[in-house]
Amino acid sequence: MKKIDNIDPIQSFFSDKELQSKVYSFLKKNNYKIINENTYLDKSFDINITNGTPLPQIKNVGVLGTIKIKDVKSIQENRSFKKLQKQIKRVLKKKHAPLTIDKEGYIINGHHRYDALRILKKKKTIVRMLNIHAKDLSKLQISAEEFNKLLKFHNFNSYKILSFKLLEANEEELLKKIS
Repeated sequence: MKKIDNIDPIQSFFSDKELQSKVYSFLKKNNYKIINENTYLDKSFDINITNGTPLPQIKNVGVLGTIKIKDVKSIQENRSFKKLQKQIKRVLKKKHAPLTIDKEGYIINGHHRYDALRILKKKKTIVRMLNIHAKDLSKLQISAEEFNKLLKFHNFNSYKILSFKLLEANEEELLKKIS
């Protein structure tokens, strides 16, 4: 296996040779940089939204729907190989949680899932879309738990992503079983 930046953590986390090759190719092709045996960076993330700092881990709120992966955007720079490994396993088993995105497609929660979906060349995914801009969320001085409570009562009125499609009621029930 080839090394990226003279480091080869890919072999440590991914025993399957075919998967190692997919991970390596993805990182190299998409401008990711390996920092050490545990960490890699997304050098293509949109720094203008949160300056690369993670947002509160908002979960299980938002409007459920599907979206084309190409319409989802990264706003977090730091990533962990251990978390990526876990998410690839979940995606392969079809037991991964939806990404949480803002109304323009910026990821609020799920950057490792996003990478796993892209590595496995998925075209669409299930998301929970919030009626807020990620940039505004980064300015709030509120915990993820408090924000989750607020969002449960927040009305959703618009989104700007053409590929976003609401989930049907039977699809929501199926999702509840795996999330």
